Formats: sequence, structure tokens, C-alpha cells
Amino acid sequence: MWTRVAMSMLLLYQQSPQQKVDCRDSIAAPDSASESPDAIECLQGFLWKPAAFTATVTPQTPAEDDSPVAAGIDFDAEVSFPSPRPGPGGDVVLEWRKAREDNVLCTDDCPAVIVVHESGRSMAAGRTIARALCRTGVHTLLVQLPGYGRRSAGRKDSEQHLVEGLQQGVADTRRAADVARRLEGVDGNRISVLGVSLGGFVATLAGSLDDGFDQHFILMAGADLPMMFRDGQREVAQLREKTEALHSGEELLKYLRRIEPSRIAHRLPADRTVLYTAMFDVVVPPACSDRLAETIGLAPDHIIRMPCGHHSAVAFLLPMVVDVSARVTSSAK
Repeated sequence: MWTRVAMSMLLLYQQSPQQKVDCRDSIAAPDSASESPDAIECLQGFLWKPAAFTATVTPQTPAEDDSPVAAGIDFDAEVSFPSPRPGPGGDVVLEWRKAREDNVLCTDDCPAVIVVHESGRSMAAGRTIARALCRTGVHTLLVQLPGYGRRSAGRKDSEQHLVEGLQQGVADTRRAADVARRLEGVDGNRISVLGVSLGGFVATLAGSLDDGFDQHFILMAGADLPMMFRDGQREVAQLREKTEALHSGEELLKYLRRIEPSRIAHRLPADRTVLYTAMFDVVVPPACSDRLAETIGLAPDHIIRMPCGHHSAVAFLLPMVVDVSARVTSSAK
């Protein structure tokens, strides 16, 4: 056992310093004949012209004789590439945690999940999910949204760029799927997306652009942003206060409408989407989650209702990871 672990670590940390990977967007434009003008208008705020681009994979190698923990490293490689849309963030940064079983790197092609973190500056929930999920034989690539992690240099303290940042983050998340398909050891037919809280809204919108993901996992998110802004507490109340300093009344409603999930979430495949909701959520009210489930058309067995609040849902992270892993590894698009 220890020999296998040692060999796995040796292979991990003796990689070449950097690799360039040629990629191309597969984003598909919506069919205006089968979509409503309202959905088309909303989608235009996220889409971009497909192009060829290059991703850079940089292994995170600790100094000689250092363990990964001692070196402060908890992911295997950083993957960076140009953002497809202008916005407050620069190049996209992904934290790649490679698939493992029994702490040994997998050698066969494995599915991958694009993980989109919450609004906390440390991205703790998203990173916790990514760490746990990669130990179940699934690659995880955590997207650092504009204003977070390595992309925080251009972050604005005001909410002036709320919509623009989310539109960019949604496009970044969708492009990340095309990058994942080009990475060594990744099963290109099984690329899914998972978002928690803020990331849940991003994952909803990214998955609604086209059929770019195998499965969609939405945690503690919803639809009907005016309702959420009116009734949401804690983080949402703080966001509302900052946003209302810049936009109010009808102007605010028009501003939020540009990123309203209910305008395009009907495009998510109901049979390949799972919504995890907190029954006592005061941040994203359950009524907002119900609105999203109704828009998608989710069956009851694709709605996981947890007896907790928004933040106490941390107690259910392990069961959620186990459920996500089982769905990802047993199914393909």
C-alpha cells in the first residue's frame, strides 16, 4: 500500500514544469426558431464568438523533501486560459485536483466536474467539495471566479460590476468544460458542472447556455432574483445594500434581469440536473429554489431537500459528494 502511495506521489511531483494545451470553443448558439425572444435576449449577455485558444497547465510542485501540506499545496496543477468575455477578471484560473482512489492517482480516464465556489473570499465550501470529490475517482477543476483567488487583483469593492462579473464567470465556466476535455486522463464524454451558493447561480446559467455539460449539480441556489433580493438575509442582504446604492427601483429590476436564471433555466436537461436545497435557508429562500426547480421541470427525485440552513448545510457536504460521485461515475451523456 505505502509503495503505491509513494509511487503515485513521485509521479505527481516529477511532472514537467508547464504544458501548453490547444483548445477550441464548442459553445453552440441557440436556435431562435425554438426559443423565445426573451431567452435569446438573455443568452446574448453570456455568449461569445467561438475561437481557438491555448490553456497552460502548471503542476504545483513543492520544494524537495517538502510534503504537499507543508508546502501549502492542496491541488495538483493550475490551469489558466484567456477569458472568453471582457469583464473585471483577467485570465481564468482553475485548480485541478486529479482523480484518486485510496489516495492513489487514477491511471484510467476518469470523469471531471467543474466546481464553482461560493461568495466567501477563501472559497472554502467549493474547495472542500473539490477535495472530497477528487478522492472518489473524479477529476475536479475549481473555477476561480472574477475577483477571487489569483483573479482578485482587479476586484472592485463596490457592486458596480456585479452583472458584468457574473456574465464573465458564466462564460469562463462554460469554456472550462472545453479545456477539461483536452486534459490528459479526463474522460471527455463525462464533464459535469457543480456550483454552490453563488456558484450555484453561475452553474445554472452556464449549463443553460447549451448542452456543454453531462450533468448539472446545483447547491443552495435558485431563481427569481427580485424575490431573493427582497427576502434574502445575511450575504444577500449585504449585497442588496451595496447594489441599491447604485441601482434602485425599476432600474435595479432591469439590472438583475440580465442575469435572471428563470429566463433560460428551462434549457437545462431535467433528467441530468439535481438541485440540493436547504429547507431552512434564509440566504436563498426556499421559494427561490422551488422557482428554479419548477422552471427546469425537475422530478421529485432530482430535488434533494436537506433539513438545514444555508451555512449549516456544511454538515451535509459529505453525503452530497457521495451522491454526486455516484451519479457522475455511473452515467454518461
